[in-house]
Amino acid sequence: MRMHLAAIAAAVALVASPFASAQESKLKVGSKAPEGLAEHLDFVQGEAVSSYAQDKVYVIEFWATWCAPCKRSIPHLTELQRDYGPRGLQIVGISDEPVETVRKFVKEKGSAMDYAVAAQKKDDTHIYQTWMKAAGQNGIPCAFVVSRKGEIVHIGNPLDPNFDRVLKLTLANRYDPELTSRVEPTIAAARAAAKRRNYKEAEGLYAKAIAEGPVTLMDYSFECWRMLGEQASDDAKAKSFITATIDGVKDDRYALIEAATYLASDPSLKKRDLDAAKYAAGKLKAMSGAMQDPDTLAALAAVSAASGDYSGAAEMQYDAWMSAAPTAKPAFKRALEVYETKSKGADAK
Repeated sequence: MRMHLAAIAAAVALVASPFASAQESKLKVGSKAPEGLAEHLDFVQGEAVSSYAQDKVYVIEFWATWCAPCKRSIPHLTELQRDYGPRGLQIVGISDEPVETVRKFVKEKGSAMDYAVAAQKKDDTHIYQTWMKAAGQNGIPCAFVVSRKGEIVHIGNPLDPNFDRVLKLTLANRYDPELTSRVEPTIAAARAAAKRRNYKEAEGLYAKAIAEGPVTLMDYSFECWRMLGEQASDDAKAKSFITATIDGVKDDRYALIEAATYLASDPSLKKRDLDAAKYAAGKLKAMSGAMQDPDTLAALAAVSAASGDYSGAAEMQYDAWMSAAPTAKPAFKRALEVYETKSKGADAK
């Protein structure tokens, strides 16, 4: 009898073990991105991704040469790679077709498909199994957005309207779907309190939510700051709040760049705090390698321009333009031309 029970237990274990393994391997938002891209793929364009670099955000997109929606997504992905590559974006398109089929297609597309592309190695389904099947995804194109922490923060069609927003926030180290969802009730309560003109309660609720992730939730910091300055007309409180916000993100270059640029140049602001913009700029300057980073230089230029120093803004924007990656140069050049024009106009007066 004992032998019989032992045999049953062993059989159950054999059946349960694969099930448990399948449960553990389920891929979802919040999971660590599976490794092994370079090992299991043949890269036909771009450098092979052997591991996830901490300074990069990855889009791992599954596609096929025969897929019409995939073909429609290619120009958009190319545009995103060109625009955001200098900020750390790395797109990798993966097909399960034969490598020669993929190589021929990519060659024919030329510069219209300007990001890394790979095909699964022959008879090697590891990548499909650990990404698409593990995530329960059956349709293509399907894109996985991987944060700088190596975590999957979004799974979906790259043509969906929300995809670009998620990607931009992820590049700014400010996208955490679980955290955002968790603080939504508190933020809703803060907005309700502000509508009732109970600004003290509103500020407390905003602060409670923001404390859970000052960098990720920085938009809510800006929202609270504007409430204090524009609705409550409490400039002292607003200044204290925005200074604390900048201190809370002082170690994150991307957050400081956004804060300095927003405070200096966002057209929607009714009240601008140039002192706060300069404070954020000072924190940026203090970071190692700041004056060699084009995005940092552009943010500093925006602060100078907001202060009326268009000549200084033009000089910094010129340095930003010169140090920018080739694909990013046009955007930097446009801002430079604006500053140069305003500088000449100021000199002529």
